[in-house]
Amino acid sequence: MERSYRGYTLRRALPGELPSLPDVEHLAAQQFRHSPHPDAAELPVQSLEQLHEHQQQGGVWVAVAKDGAIAAFAICKPVDGDLFIVETDVHPAHARQGLGAALFELLGQWAREEGYPALLLTTFGDVPWNAPYYERLGFRILRADEQGPGLRTIRAQETQLGLPPESRVCMRLALAAPPAPTR
Repeated sequence: MERSYRGYTLRRALPGELPSLPDVEHLAAQQFRHSPHPDAAELPVQSLEQLHEHQQQGGVWVAVAKDGAIAAFAICKPVDGDLFIVETDVHPAHARQGLGAALFELLGQWAREEGYPALLLTTFGDVPWNAPYYERLGFRILRADEQGPGLRTIRAQETQLGLPPESRVCMRLALAAPPAPTR
């Protein structure tokens, strides 16, 4: 699955592109320096080993600029029967162009085709470009009793990494079923 968006190509990552993703992740994280959670700017990035593992499962997607540079990426994996967005980052040089939303739209289309009923993610509830942004894309915050065991495990891991649990939220975007084939 591939799509063009404003001069970018959105598609699954190629093996040779994976080494550039940690740099994009690190640069994108620097925006947290000016947020209620400046320590998030120093969290470890995805390792090359983790990226290869995600890629083997079909879960690394990129937005590639005309010059071949990775402008944005998203990583996903199955969690609790839905598709969980592990990480999404946009290189600061390509920010504010809708690349994040375009990647989410592509992931939503792919997830529907694969039979996933929803997209899931965890994020900061008190950072404007996190939960409020995702709400504009149609995600809703899940109550604690709506979180499955996989999501609860992810939240526990985030807390172990030092993310403040009182500021983190789980979000879900229900996906419409793909149209039934006509006969």
